[in-house]
Amino acid sequence: MDVLSVSDGMSDAPVKPDEEVSRWNLIKAYLNDHSFIMNANVRALCGVSAAIANRILAGLVRDGKLEKCRENSWWVYKRKAD
Repeated sequence: MDVLSVSDGMSDAPVKPDEEVSRWNLIKAYLNDHSFIMNANVRALCGVSAAIANRILAGLVRDGKLEKCRENSWWVYKRKAD
């Protein structure tokens, strides 16, 4: 049986540094007009899956750029005070 090779942009391949910077810039711009960002917003901004959006947000929390908070019954991410 032949195996198809399909790339849907949802692989575990490492993200290029310039792509990380681009994603962070999109998120920062969004947070200039909004008090918080959610997974769905990251998916729409960056064109990624829910799992990748979670990884992006978790990485930004780990890097100290965002903090994870509860807003009503939802997890949201706010920009950390400088």
